[in-house]
Order: sequence, then structure tokens, then C-alpha cells
Amino acid sequence: MRYVRWGSAALVVVGSLVWAPGFASLAGALAGLLVELAAFQLGLFIGAVLFGLRVNHVIIGVGGVIKEWTSARRRVVLRSIPILTAVGITGERTPVRGRMVGAGIFSAVIATATAGTLWLTTGADVGKGLALGATATLLNELIPVRRPGNTSAGWYVFALPRLAGRELAELEAAPHVTRAIEAFNAGDLDTAGRIADELATTHPELVTVIGLKVTTMSVSGRHAEALGLITTLAGRDGLTPREIAFVMATTAGLAALAVESGQLPAEIGIATARSTLTGALEAGYPTYRAHGTLALIALLEGDTDTAIELGNRAAESSHQAVDRADDLTTVAKAHMAAGNNKKAREIMAEAHALAGWLPRVATTNARLSIS
Repeated sequence: MRYVRWGSAALVVVGSLVWAPGFASLAGALAGLLVELAAFQLGLFIGAVLFGLRVNHVIIGVGGVIKEWTSARRRVVLRSIPILTAVGITGERTPVRGRMVGAGIFSAVIATATAGTLWLTTGADVGKGLALGATATLLNELIPVRRPGNTSAGWYVFALPRLAGRELAELEAAPHVTRAIEAFNAGDLDTAGRIADELATTHPELVTVIGLKVTTMSVSGRHAEALGLITTLAGRDGLTPREIAFVMATTAGLAALAVESGQLPAEIGIATARSTLTGALEAGYPTYRAHGTLALIALLEGDTDTAIELGNRAAESSHQAVDRADDLTTVAKAHMAAGNNKKAREIMAEAHALAGWLPRVATTNARLSIS
């Protein structure tokens, strides 16, 4: 999910207290910050629809899941504390860049209009805080930034039009990758694998294509083979910090899965998982996205309490049904290891409903049935 950078939040707090000291001003500033972030996300959603982009997910709020609507194309989740919204988009039709730039501009226009409207309420301390909070967030979001857990509207508007070389090729290949991911989310592994093989032949140099191939190999149980493929990217020149973070995080997850499946010795695989995940976090990979791998590592080390806690956190913050099912499976396995098969069955019922075709889910269900 998209989180506010600390610099923007600090500016909002300090500025509101200087301009109009008091709790009302501070509360207004924080409200303005949240309103402006919502305006950016609303604008991005509408812009994606208008310009022919795929909306992958819409996550409303933080915390526990109240209601969700999941399909192979999209996941919509309503969480218990509706204070933040996250919208994920990707290319579905070519040309991708022009469509994304258009969506980014639309998002920026909506957010600018929102901030301008809030300046009309500056007659009271709350109104002054609202205006300042919205303006600080607007300026912050217009800075071109693309990190593993955050892409600002400014990146779509100012940086994306200048994109060139392999990074542009990665973007324009998105419609093909999207078709494979849609097939994967629907449990059609044959189609996903076929598209991945075709792309590996036509675009072997693209990181997203290699990542897609790694995913299809891992889902089929070839974790060690997938680990060998992803490590070929480690020494490649020209990777962006964002790509490096994703490569290292993927390496960590595959190493842990390889240990779980008996394809890699624990003393090697767990150390590899921990070191590469640490590197990913240092490169900017969001901590909340690392909880699933950390939960699996804890499970492999016999720390079932930590595995349950982190696995639940990972499941709660997941953006895709497949990811949630996988994280719930880790939690269920931890309960099994702790001797609580009844709880494990309850958890696996949800995992099966989300992605019963996923081999790790199906295998764990089978073990529980036998037990």
C-alpha cells in the first residue's frame, strides 16, 4: 500500500502548528493530508478507466478485512479502518506509456483541484490545517519518485515521458505479462506457463519476463530451479534500485520455499533468505511486504508463534488473492506444527476458497484431510 513519506507528514504537522497553533489546526492538517491522498488515488482510478488501463486492485482502509471481492482480473478489499486507499494499475493495451501518463495527469489535476477547494475553508483553524495538509501532500506527491512500495503521481507526469531503453520495453510488455498473471490468478497454469515461455523467447532480457517465468516455475514446485534463474539477475548491470529490491525479495522467498520443499539444505537456504531479504529492505522494499517470507522463515526455524503473527500480518496486507492464500497456508502450517489442527482447518478453508488450485494450498489441505 501507498504510505505517506515522513517528510510530508512532518511538514504538515510543523506547518500547521506554526500557522495556527492548537489541536484543531493539527487535526485539520492530518485530515487534509488523508483527503489529498484519497484524491490522488481517486484520480488515478478514474484516469485508468478513461485511458484504458487495468485496475488490478483497490484497497480501502487498513487493518482487518471486512469484505472483499476477488476475480482473476481484480481484487477489491474493504478494511476495518478506512483512512487510506490504494489503487494498483497496469497496462492492458498498447501503447502503455501514453495511457499511464494520461492517468497520472488526471490524478494530479483532481488532487490539485481538491487542494484548491480546501483553501476556500481557511477561515478557521481546522480549515487552515486542511489547506496546509492538502497542499503539502500535493507538492510531495508531485515529486517524481518510484520505489518498491510507492510510485508518486509526479513520476507518471514528469519521469515516465522520458523513460527509454529497457525500462520502456518493460512497460510496453506489460499487456502480455498481464494476460499471464490473469491466467495465473484464475488457476490456468498451462496458459500462464505458455505465455511465460513465449515471452522468454521474444523478450529474454526483460526483468518482468524473467520474474514471470520464475513465478510459473515456483508454482509448479521447481523452487530451486526458479532460485537459480532469479540469481542470474543479481549481477546484471543497469537494474534500478526498485528492481534490485524486488529481485532480492524474490530470492529470499524462493530460498525459503526451497527449504520447505526439501530442495535446499536448511542451513544454506535460511541464511540466504535472511541475508537477501535484509538487502531488499535496505534497498527500499516495504517491510509489510516482507512479512510473508519472514513468517515462513520463522516456521522453518520452529518458531510457530512468530510464524502465526507475521503470517497473519502478511495476509491482512496482501493485495492479491493468491498472496493471501499463500500467507494463510503458512499460518495454518504453523498451527499444525503447534498441534492445533482444528484452527489450521478453519484457516485453510479460506485459503482454499481464495486459491484452492495453488499447489501449496492443495498439499496442505490434503495433509489436514489425512490427519
